[in-house]
Amino acid sequence: MSPNALATDLGIVAAQAALLYLVSQRLLLGFVVGAVAARGWGRLGRVVVGFLRLPGNLLHELSHAAGYLVTGYTIGRVATCVADREGRGYCEPGRPWSPVHWLPLASAFAAVLPLFVGAMAMRQLGAWLAVPLPTADVVGDGVSSAVSDTLTRLPAFLVALNWASWKTYLFWYLALSIGAELAPSEVDLRKGGPLILLGMGLLVLALYAMPHMEMRPATATAIYRGLRWSLSTVSTALSAGLIGCGLVGAAAGVVVWMLGGNGK
Repeated sequence: MSPNALATDLGIVAAQAALLYLVSQRLLLGFVVGAVAARGWGRLGRVVVGFLRLPGNLLHELSHAAGYLVTGYTIGRVATCVADREGRGYCEPGRPWSPVHWLPLASAFAAVLPLFVGAMAMRQLGAWLAVPLPTADVVGDGVSSAVSDTLTRLPAFLVALNWASWKTYLFWYLALSIGAELAPSEVDLRKGGPLILLGMGLLVLALYAMPHMEMRPATATAIYRGLRWSLSTVSTALSAGLIGCGLVGAAAGVVVWMLGGNGK
């Protein structure tokens, strides 16, 4: 397991997160919300958008809250997209509860935590709802191979799903909702973006420095395996989120278009 391979895995996961952000926030939710507003659906439109977003947004904001609590801050205010007048949802830190605290670090940690919490939730949902997501192979070829394998086998994977089961539809609905909220929002990036980039840079430097440290081979192997498992798990969830946005989002877009064509 070379530093080059892990650095490549980290770059792929970052690219997946950026792509999911663009697909979910800019294209999918932007289109649906914009179409609802343009057609004047009023309360019905808010219900449709809230239905699509609420599970993922709730998990997203609770992940922010957990991030602030872990890094030494109480929670000042928190609301989901259905309670926020702007329709975004928010989580703001309160007073520090720990003598050791630094708000920029807390904001950066809280910004990225939904990515990992959502990834673990997506994997657990796959197990509960009998949807066979790819297994993280910590000794295999890494994220790049897993992504390529997912794209190659996607048609067969979709055909093999039990489309007669309600569990399959529930999974893809939650995959859309959670997947759309995995990546940090614009507010998250404004608060923690610089430190997130700095942290990624320091992680890459640490990966290349590890072979030159006096470290037991077993310890280095355990660190590499842990990082690879984490990146593979997050990558799998991001892939599921992208697929979910494509499947459920396309269906939602068609429904919005059809209802709009038939009047309010």
